Amino acid sequence: MIEDSTYSIKKIKLLRLVIILSLAYSFGLAVVDYFHITPKIEYRVEVMSFYAICNTILLLWISKASHFNKAILYAVLFLALIVFSITMVIYPFSEIRVMWYFFTIMIAYYVGGRKVGHTTAIASLVIIYWLAFEYGLDFSATANASIIIGILFVSQLSNYFVTILDENEKELYNYQHHLQDMVDNAVKVIEELNIEITDTQKEVVFTMGAIGESRSKETGNHVKRVAEYSKILALAYGVKEEEAELLKMASPMHDIGKVGIPDSILKKPARLTVEEFEIMKGHAELGYEMLKYSKREILQTAAIVANQHHERWDGKGYPKGLSGEGIHLYGRITAIADVFDALGSERVYKPSWSDDEIFALFKEERGKQFDPKLVDLFFENFSKLDEVRKHFADV
Repeated sequence: MIEDSTYSIKKIKLLRLVIILSLAYSFGLAVVDYFHITPKIEYRVEVMSFYAICNTILLLWISKASHFNKAILYAVLFLALIVFSITMVIYPFSEIRVMWYFFTIMIAYYVGGRKVGHTTAIASLVIIYWLAFEYGLDFSATANASIIIGILFVSQLSNYFVTILDENEKELYNYQHHLQDMVDNAVKVIEELNIEITDTQKEVVFTMGAIGESRSKETGNHVKRVAEYSKILALAYGVKEEEAELLKMASPMHDIGKVGIPDSILKKPARLTVEEFEIMKGHAELGYEMLKYSKREILQTAAIVANQHHERWDGKGYPKGLSGEGIHLYGRITAIADVFDALGSERVYKPSWSDDEIFALFKEERGKQFDPKLVDLFFENFSKLDEVRKHFADV
């Protein structure tokens, strides 16, 4: 990148806008508390006044800068993390502050690049969950969902911004210097960025899927096995390689809705009551609501899987009571993959089943719980499924 270009000026302007917004945010809260416009929260006026003063100093500093200075960015990010950490302890964790928190991370990606963005995102997650553990903060299901959505939003948006900036800079340099050579290089860079974006999406999906499973004491290998099982069954069904790979990438999110289920139900080491099971069933709809608005194909697929993997072939499943081929193929495949792995794994409420017990259930539920064709394909391809199970065995 050429730091003396318009790219550097864009960074300065954006960072100046962020500081002004932060100043307005902190000054506004300080005024609200000072004049008792809302119920007073202890120490908030002092913290927000301090934040406003620091932002004023940063604004004066950046106003005199003619070139982008990373020290200003680091100061903005450090100040934001410190102030948000303090405010999380002294008053409730609000939805607005969650989004403001991730807005700060987005700026880290956009202005500082991937390394600074990744570092800030990781630091923010460490701070959030450390404070929750240390101070016993009460994170509601909505707040948890907001965090997950924020992470997905930042990941996709930051990669988009980085791609646009790289393309603009390469294109500008290309026209100014070696046109043909830079065109060839730009094509290569774009291809690498597309691969990186896809890999990042895969990593985010697997990580978010693992978070949903880990809340119910299940290992991260569960989502890896379900992903591999799903691809094997999809290919056996006749699905094209590209679509089967898409399902493999999306299936780890099948239980992401569990982030909204209370621990008292999710981790209960015994059979759930009727009332508790009704709450548990809500994770399918919650997962769908979290993912359905994304325009990314992988997340659209994940929304289908999250919503339909508990539907039954005979129409007695949930959340919508779909039946037969009215259930999307992705949901029917993931249902078998998930049940196979769940039965063969030890859970807080049951021991693991033997293969003979699992086979007996699948034969009994053929045409009832499961798509009969997929059950047949399960037995025909069991050797491949078993190889995956052994490769990703829980330690």
